[in-house]
Amino acid sequence: MSLPKNVWRWSFYDFANSSYVLIFQAFLLPAFFSTVLFTKGYSLSAWGIANGISTAIGILLAIILGKYADKHSRLKIFKWVILTCFAGMATLSLFVGIFASGVFYLFIFTNCLFIASLSLSDSILPYVSNKNNSYEYSGFAWGFGYLGGIASLVIAVILQKLFSEYSPIVFLSVAIFYLCFSLYALNGLKDTPLNDPKDKNKKDIISKKQKIFLLIGYWLISESITVIILFFSIFAAKELGFSTFKIGISLLFVQLIGFPATWLGGKLTKRFNNVSLLGLSILLWGIVIALMITNPSLVTFAFVVFFTGLTIGNSQSFLRAQYSTVINKSESGYQFGIYAFISQAAASIGPIIYGLASDSLGSQKVPMLFLFALMVIGFVIIWKIMNKVKPKIEMI
Repeated sequence: MSLPKNVWRWSFYDFANSSYVLIFQAFLLPAFFSTVLFTKGYSLSAWGIANGISTAIGILLAIILGKYADKHSRLKIFKWVILTCFAGMATLSLFVGIFASGVFYLFIFTNCLFIASLSLSDSILPYVSNKNNSYEYSGFAWGFGYLGGIASLVIAVILQKLFSEYSPIVFLSVAIFYLCFSLYALNGLKDTPLNDPKDKNKKDIISKKQKIFLLIGYWLISESITVIILFFSIFAAKELGFSTFKIGISLLFVQLIGFPATWLGGKLTKRFNNVSLLGLSILLWGIVIALMITNPSLVTFAFVVFFTGLTIGNSQSFLRAQYSTVINKSESGYQFGIYAFISQAAASIGPIIYGLASDSLGSQKVPMLFLFALMVIGFVIIWKIMNKVKPKIEMI
């Protein structure tokens, strides 16, 4: 693949972290919360509460560490966050078998570190790309991450068959997978300059007011997607009656479709307007949600999986790449800390409200429709702002 070495190695962190997102956040832990912890007095909203608290802490940590990384060694800080996150994942894996109730609290600890790590990784994008290739590189990395999700999912499913559904060994395999490929990514970036002195004379591409509105648009879209990801397994189990094995297979196919779709989406931005492509991804989300809430048959659910694979990576990759083109590289750590704060801010209240609404209504269907409405509003805001700043970006 004709990619610079540092881009290729940076992409391996997306490869590594997808194991956590897919297996911990979207597959095993939601099911663990709704079955094992449910018998210990935890309700459906407990999963939302755990995500809400950890996200609130994580986004604050992302801003603090990001600002610090702008002035010190970004790579060194990134490394320590990864190692600490791994320690949390490994300990959580042990708690699954010996102290199930402690999983709630340990997930909060681990997830806040993971969120901070994502922000630090995103802050590297401006150092390995420019406005001409940021969408392609971001798309490749995001899509490549799905291959990591596939590999870790296959390992997890095999281990489930060999041991048990919630065996500590299954969870520990994810932690080890995450650590190995994260360190591989870090090693490949050690010769890339990841800090840049601030140029006080350099003018901002986007005004503070425009940036605020742009970030609000990001917030509405990315966190609606996050809530869907967090509750997808519970929806499939509770509303559709799927087993964890069927859920795992559907997630596997989402990953298989997601890699080529997201890489292609990044490449298409060289021929088509990136905002229009973002709009198309939002439309696909609308189709996915519409199909899910109509009690789909197995055949119809296959379309849900297909369209989810087409849009889940592109919609998020477009936002990351777009933001990298409107910020100053020298403060990317702080700016992507703000991006993490805004893009995941709703996760401090969104999952809680979504979980409580689902408990109250006895179904996730109406709350899911509301999420799509938020996506549409977010896209309209982004479309208006980017049309105004597009000439400035093209002049760089």
